[in-house]
Amino acid sequence: MAMSGGVDSSVSAALLQQQGYNVEAIYMKNWDTRDERGVCPSEEDWKDVQSVCQHLQIPCQQVDFVKDYWHQVFQDTLDTYAAGLTPNPDVLCNQHIKFGSLLNKIPSDSWLATGHYCRTDGEGRLLRGRERNKDQSYYLSTVPHQALQRAIFPLGNITDKQHVKQLASDLGLTKVASKKESYGICFVGQHRKFASFLEQYIDQPCGPAVDLETGRVIGEHRGLFGYTIGQAARIHHGPHKWFVAQKDLTSNTLVCVPGSKHPQLFHRACTATNWTWIHTFRPTKINVMAQVRYRQDPVPALLDVDDHQRHRITFQEPVRAIASGQQVVVWLDDWCLGSGLIDSVTPAY
Repeated sequence: MAMSGGVDSSVSAALLQQQGYNVEAIYMKNWDTRDERGVCPSEEDWKDVQSVCQHLQIPCQQVDFVKDYWHQVFQDTLDTYAAGLTPNPDVLCNQHIKFGSLLNKIPSDSWLATGHYCRTDGEGRLLRGRERNKDQSYYLSTVPHQALQRAIFPLGNITDKQHVKQLASDLGLTKVASKKESYGICFVGQHRKFASFLEQYIDQPCGPAVDLETGRVIGEHRGLFGYTIGQAARIHHGPHKWFVAQKDLTSNTLVCVPGSKHPQLFHRACTATNWTWIHTFRPTKINVMAQVRYRQDPVPALLDVDDHQRHRITFQEPVRAIASGQQVVVWLDDWCLGSGLIDSVTPAY
């Protein structure tokens, strides 16, 4: 059982134990807290894991994946941001670390359980979790079918996150039941802006921020890596609130538009590379439900794969703020078919 010190993985371990599994806990150390530029409460989380395991009377161990994480997730994330794109480190972590390095460390006749809100079926297909607000199949959309066949998701059929917290309380796991839920990347910390963290690793100059409609300079950006399409530009000029429409690396220019609903922030299609089909089902043209962000509602789209294996997703209605580098994930009903990295977008207007 991959345990993080949070309520989801703690309750997952208890549920497996109740179902008669022989459970052993593994805590993954992915970040070196000796790095002054990173902040990660790993020591406190490790203590919580040990406390839960002692309460459940199951063995636990800490495994060091710091080097793996740096080379396979963190460095790739930095390079992608430096190139002006918008990566998703959590997708990379699940693919390369949790269901890569970690899965390879455990015996081949064992299962790997995690606290993700998603499901698999008898054929090893990845399905959405019953708790739609917490469904995390998006983050597992690049995990290969072979790995999913060895995966167990005890919370997949849970329909309410509050039920998980109540289970934790009922089991006597009072500390993790009341523990604040963590969001974002652990080493950045929850009280620090991500752009400020990236500044410590990416050396890019400031540059002009311009109005897309007039070409006039309206302010200055602090480095293009710190912005993504559709977000507030943090530029104070005139009566408008400005939003990022484009990033021009050649001229080091941030291109902005007034208002969060400006037509230039909407796209009707995108193409994707590095595509992963999780299962053997690999259609060339199919109507799907698609997401370009974890918190986006799934929307109807047409996925079309041409003879050169270029994947094009055309949305039934325009989608706001699609950024190159993001993961576009597709489903057939609840079945996650796979995903790819967005490499180009088509404006809606």
